[in-house]
Amino acid sequence: MFDKIQNGDFDYSHYYTEAEAARQEYASIFQKVMKETGDDYSMARSAARMKNVRALKLDEEGHMDEFRILKQLRESLQLEFGFDLWDEMMNEPPMDLEELYDFYCHEKMRRNGLDV
Repeated sequence: MFDKIQNGDFDYSHYYTEAEAARQEYASIFQKVMKETGDDYSMARSAARMKNVRALKLDEEGHMDEFRILKQLRESLQLEFGFDLWDEMMNEPPMDLEELYDFYCHEKMRRNGLDV
């Protein structure tokens, strides 16, 4: 499991990066059309509309992908360690994936009578 974490199997969904790029394209097209048309707002919005629609769709895909990744992470941790600390972990300070894995390792050791 630690190899999967280091390999990036549970990293932030790539759809969010693509959505941000689409929003930047939207802004660029919008500004370009505004300059070319003398501040015709409706024409600029119309010209850039599809980039905005793409960004919204990519955000939606990102949310679904993120839920899938988190579900897979939770299931993998439970399979690896034999217990689920997900809800308890949510009350802890923010941590990256390696720290989360370490959090589970410490709990596993504690449950086996090894104090860390």
